[in-house]
Amino acid sequence: MNSLLSEWCAYCEGKAFFDKAHFLGLLKVHSSAEELKRIFSYFPFSEELVDRAGRVLAAGEMESSLYLLPKCRVEKSQLIRLGGEWLKEQERACGVLGNLEIFELCHNAQIFFVDAQYMEGVLQQDIPHYWLFDEVGDAIRGSRIAESEQVYALFEALYGVAADYYLAWYIGRPLFKFDIDLEPYFKFWRAGGRCALTESGFLVANQEQGGQVSR
Repeated sequence: MNSLLSEWCAYCEGKAFFDKAHFLGLLKVHSSAEELKRIFSYFPFSEELVDRAGRVLAAGEMESSLYLLPKCRVEKSQLIRLGGEWLKEQERACGVLGNLEIFELCHNAQIFFVDAQYMEGVLQQDIPHYWLFDEVGDAIRGSRIAESEQVYALFEALYGVAADYYLAWYIGRPLFKFDIDLEPYFKFWRAGGRCALTESGFLVANQEQGGQVSR
């Protein structure tokens, strides 16, 4: 029986065709150093891609979830600090995008720590968090260094790691030119954080699942 990795190699080499969604689980079942090297060997900056993917995978676990979850959560004060660093980068990205409305929201936002249940309810609403996400996503897709089917499939596979586009973009950062630093997001996610930009503030919360609180 063919493995998902062997199917990936055949796909990248033009020997087989699959729907891009076929590879959503690729990095979840093939995550060793050697397997990552093979997965990314078909793309520019493969060494950096391997390094980024390895950092993300090492920071999470999937024992009780279909997707990668951060291994630990930090204290409230540290999560607020890390969330603030990500908020500053979102503000800067809004300047790059020319979105003055969301730029002002980011610039003036107070940071509030909320519980996971409250955060879940907020994320069901139409909030600036999603308006900015849509603009960033369009900018990233529009600045990819290649438009091949394999690049599109790779980003699907990266999304499949944690069902998180920002984390997928963090891993795939060498493959697009849009000016955004996703390192603050990775550090915030690694600490167990979730966030939501609203019209009344920037909310941060611990993920409902994950490891023990780090002291």
